[in-house]
Amino acid sequence: MDTNELKSLLDELCRLYGPPGQEQDVSDFCRPYLDNTCDEVWQDEVGNLIGHIKGRSTHEEDSVRIFAHMDEIALMIKRIEDDGTIRVDPLGGIYPNLLGVGPVEILGRHERHTGILGVGSVHVSDKTSAAYRVQYSMGAEAMKWEHMHIFTGLSKAELYGKGIRAGTRVVVPRNRRTLVDLGEYWANHFMDNRVSIAALLALAAQFKEAGERPFPDLYLVLTTEEEVGAHGAKFAARTVPATLTLGLEVGPVESEYSIDFSASPIAVYRDEEALYDRRVADHFLTLAESMSMHLQTASLSCYRSDVSHAKSVGHSPFSGLICLPTRNTHSFEIIHRDAVPNTVNLLTEFLRRDCHSLLKRFSPEKAIIPV
Repeated sequence: MDTNELKSLLDELCRLYGPPGQEQDVSDFCRPYLDNTCDEVWQDEVGNLIGHIKGRSTHEEDSVRIFAHMDEIALMIKRIEDDGTIRVDPLGGIYPNLLGVGPVEILGRHERHTGILGVGSVHVSDKTSAAYRVQYSMGAEAMKWEHMHIFTGLSKAELYGKGIRAGTRVVVPRNRRTLVDLGEYWANHFMDNRVSIAALLALAAQFKEAGERPFPDLYLVLTTEEEVGAHGAKFAARTVPATLTLGLEVGPVESEYSIDFSASPIAVYRDEEALYDRRVADHFLTLAESMSMHLQTASLSCYRSDVSHAKSVGHSPFSGLICLPTRNTHSFEIIHRDAVPNTVNLLTEFLRRDCHSLLKRFSPEKAIIPV
């Protein structure tokens, strides 16, 4: 894909609604891309979308799966008050100070409805306790979801008629999801993790257009519910066969991790949930050097991924994580426009080469029990 095609794809992906457990719009959009580039495509019992590209290797253990999640941080209705005011809880790491106030889209079972997320008026005294404490505390008290409400303009009964009730998802509306072009940089809500989805679709297209096959069998796994415990990835780690599991994610550009805001991908050695296999990250470092590509490295705190979640429950023991440098994670996120093609080129080169020796070392061996 050229830059304009990639930009258009990413813009369309970020406009799609995909709260945890309700990622079907994203899956439906991605399905034709995978149908056109993969040998086999299916959706599993938990909603993961999986594309399989047969590899050149004749060895069973030469198989790789790459996880990238389809879901986004969102809100869920906790209760609806008698006057139609909605109270919400977060789905994933979404916070009032990062989302702000304004329109939201309520995804009713029968009909969608626009509401206004707010905290109340500024012009109040301490008689209006919640708004006063938050808005006049000079930052001493953080705004919490209990301070926020959604105005709908409808009664509780009218909302029920639209299929809006406790458990309904609430998302950032499409008019707040337009990609902002800053020249070398692109910004939008939900680069996490639509930018990785775009990279996987571009990766599959690159092999298809070149008339090539990867060396290992390749499974592209677009997962569900990463933001609320990575349940899709945990299921796929048990059901999609592979020796090596790679995750593709956004990586926080912060001085704490010495991550530069550049187009250079990141090989991650650990996060708060698990250690990634050192030999996998080292392998990508050596590969990047052979390509004259700069590859950053990181040890991340306050961070989890599909892969580390799966590894923490005994799946995906042989694993790695590649990230795209991203500013403002879980807010209005910004990436370098060349980060995606660089990541795609790195993964393409890894998959193109004979990686049997790497994968063979870590394929499971059956125990031999003496008679």
